[in-house]
Amino acid sequence: MDLAQILIRNCMRAFYDTKHILVVDALIVHSALRDDDLAYLMSMNTKELHKLCGRLKEDRFLSVHTRPEIKEGQQRPMNRTYYYIDYRATIDAIKWRMYSIDKAVQGTTIPAEERKEYFCTRCKAEYTIMDVLSFTHGQEGFNCSNCGFTLKRDTGNNQGGHEQSTKLNAQFRFITDMLPKIDQVIIPENSFDKALANAVKVIRDASNLAVESAPLDATNHKPTAVKGMANTGPTKIAVTLTTGDGPSEADLAAERARKEKVAAQNAMPQHFTHSTITGEQVKFGGQTSVQASQTLGIEDKKDVDTSSANGDPSEIDNYFAQLKAEQAKEAEKEQEEEDDDDSEDEEEDFGFEDVMTGSAAATPATSTPTGGDDGRSTKKIKVEDHEESDEDNIEFEDV
Repeated sequence: MDLAQILIRNCMRAFYDTKHILVVDALIVHSALRDDDLAYLMSMNTKELHKLCGRLKEDRFLSVHTRPEIKEGQQRPMNRTYYYIDYRATIDAIKWRMYSIDKAVQGTTIPAEERKEYFCTRCKAEYTIMDVLSFTHGQEGFNCSNCGFTLKRDTGNNQGGHEQSTKLNAQFRFITDMLPKIDQVIIPENSFDKALANAVKVIRDASNLAVESAPLDATNHKPTAVKGMANTGPTKIAVTLTTGDGPSEADLAAERARKEKVAAQNAMPQHFTHSTITGEQVKFGGQTSVQASQTLGIEDKKDVDTSSANGDPSEIDNYFAQLKAEQAKEAEKEQEEEDDDDSEDEEEDFGFEDVMTGSAAATPATSTPTGGDDGRSTKKIKVEDHEESDEDNIEFEDV
């Protein structure tokens, strides 16, 4: 644990500001701190403290835990925030950060013959050692092939990735030398419960005392769908396992008894289901007549099927004789209806007039047909009488 704390302290002092360093040192000393206690130690308000600890949380240098607590004299709980350090997670974050930086520094390895060491300060051209061998050489050195200006050599520019990595390891030796030592020891787990159990209480001034609060017991405050609901779910579950192919006789009997009990509970009173006069059971919605007709039809069909199956010829003949008699009665009934329709049509006929051949105008006559001059019978036509106008009279002549 001491090695882990030393590593964290060194990293904080190398890469972070003073306020961040003080926050981590306070957590190392007190193990776990509530936000108001840490704000008291840092002499700042909680809003600024949360903003300050947000970056440390992103970098995995501290962990945050929130739990409901109840203050004295209040019934409504409130969430309180605690800060502590998870040493295992912090060490893993430091290892990953060192690995990422080393990979970024190494980059793509450039061979020595392709490394550009000569630069022109006028036209900003770059050349390798093999390129400048063909250039003109002056008193101060090689001249640029573009502008003729003297080239400047910089051996430290565009160095290979291994050389930069070597410099990086030299600067971060205080971290790289400590990581193998930490890997050889076991870092104990530092969860919130353990950190809170080992926490050192913050000593406050008498003028600035903290408000004491107690953690809320989660077992006594179960979530309920309705306020005041006492029963929040089944307290136990019973499971019955059977080894047979299906339910046993006892199970079937119990199921029948249960269904009978439910049917008895859901049954309607007798004065709703039976007539108060005759005492017969009443079927609502015309079910009685429909069911009776269906029952009679089914019984008749069964009788016919039974008689045909028995093969009694006398019963079959009687059945067909009755069927023919019914058909004959239906035919007679239809014929009578047609005759009645014809008689009604005759009663609705209008009057007729006799028209003489060759006459200019028709002479009204009775509906009885009479003979003409040429011995031919006159033609009976239909005339519609209208009192309003004589021009609408329809007249026909025999041709």
